[in-house]
Amino acid sequence: MDYRTKKNLSGAVLMKRFKTHINEETETLNESALTALRVATKAHSGQTRKSGGQYIEHPKEVARFVKKFKKSNNLSALVQAAYLHDTIEDTDTTYADLVKQFGALVADMVKELTTDKQASDAIGKGEYIANKMAKMSSWSLVIKLADRLANVQDIDTRPADFQKKYAAQTALAIKRLRSDRYLSKTHNKIITAIEKKIKEYV
Repeated sequence: MDYRTKKNLSGAVLMKRFKTHINEETETLNESALTALRVATKAHSGQTRKSGGQYIEHPKEVARFVKKFKKSNNLSALVQAAYLHDTIEDTDTTYADLVKQFGALVADMVKELTTDKQASDAIGKGEYIANKMAKMSSWSLVIKLADRLANVQDIDTRPADFQKKYAAQTALAIKRLRSDRYLSKTHNKIITAIEKKIKEYV
């Protein structure tokens, strides 16, 4: 609604309608995110993390970090993609499934966040991740950085060889990001949080 065209309405009426509009937008955002969470939970059913626990806890943590660090008119789409970011890679969910249920924007972000395992094996995971993150869209990079931040939350409980390897891969990716592309305030805030977690393992 363009409230500027309602010149005959009082300020109180306009404010009431504006608040109603905002509430409807919030409800839509929440419902879309809940739908994405339900789909991700079903898709990852029975899967567990290498560190233990149900796999769905990881996408939930990624979504929490996205909501914590990112302020955007498209936050709903980012949160949906965060919940769904591993579905194409690790479940039977297809890109077409996501387009049909969540639209092209969300599906495109999930596709961009999906690892090409053949390409990763060809050049090495560390180099592949660094290259991929340097070329990602800004929104997808927010989710990927949130994913990395989620993965290092319990790094101190993981085996020593994993700690060094994962920290080295992450440090390489961050170095490439800083040299090869523009980083937003949101990107840099998440990177700072990641670096605090991995500094003793690099």
